[in-house]
Amino acid sequence: MTIKGYMYEITLFLKTNPQAETYKYKDIIDYISIKQKDYPNTGSSTRILSAIKKYYDYLIEVGKVEYHPCRTIYIKSKVGRNIIHQDLFSSVELALLMTWEGRIKVNLLRNRCILSLLIYQGLMAGEIIGLKTSHVDLDGGKIFIKGTKRLSQRHMEIHPKQYRIFDKYMNERLPDSGDALFIHKTGTPVTVEDISYITGVCKYLFPDRNLNPVTIRQSVISNWLNERKFPMEDVQLMAGHKWMSTTERYKQVNLDEQRKLINKWYPLG
Repeated sequence: MTIKGYMYEITLFLKTNPQAETYKYKDIIDYISIKQKDYPNTGSSTRILSAIKKYYDYLIEVGKVEYHPCRTIYIKSKVGRNIIHQDLFSSVELALLMTWEGRIKVNLLRNRCILSLLIYQGLMAGEIIGLKTSHVDLDGGKIFIKGTKRLSQRHMEIHPKQYRIFDKYMNERLPDSGDALFIHKTGTPVTVEDISYITGVCKYLFPDRNLNPVTIRQSVISNWLNERKFPMEDVQLMAGHKWMSTTERYKQVNLDEQRKLINKWYPLG
């Protein structure tokens, strides 16, 4: 997208949204949703959102605002489905999930183990319910994740903060409860719906954002690439992606360089 293109979209945005400097996340989502009705093409929505991001980058840089309402909004397309907006979470934000106490104390240890697999290994809910007790090797520091039609099998390192809770959970878990790792008090395995419920009750930490197993996994993968700067090939293996193109979708462009160009040639003010 050219500088002229950015400025066109920014000017149009400001013309129809004179109070833009006070906007929050939901305001940007509403605007993009309206534009999608006029321009259903993924590329058009991405171009509009990119321009708006540059506008708020500038406002923060010159000290006009402190809050960036759309930094964590990304547009992805899926075959046969509409464009979805994703409000991704930083590693620091995801770590807050481990502070959740829960109302049902008897399940707290189990639920924390499940949450840790979401935020440290980036597992899908379906992968978590497929874990067996034999898949967790605390001595070797590895967890085995069985492959599926969509994802490759892999061995992932256990995070240091997981050892204590997993060791305690597996010692307290009844040995005659079957081989499923995560179970209810009745002995029946947890389901995908159970995992969605666990993340759902944590939404109070982020009341205006979309917290669920999918956005947590997407955030983890994005953070591996963009926060921790892991090599693309390593992230592909860790995420279980069968194709590199899937991993590449999580790579963010260098916004700093693009912002500097806009400020140099088309300063706002």
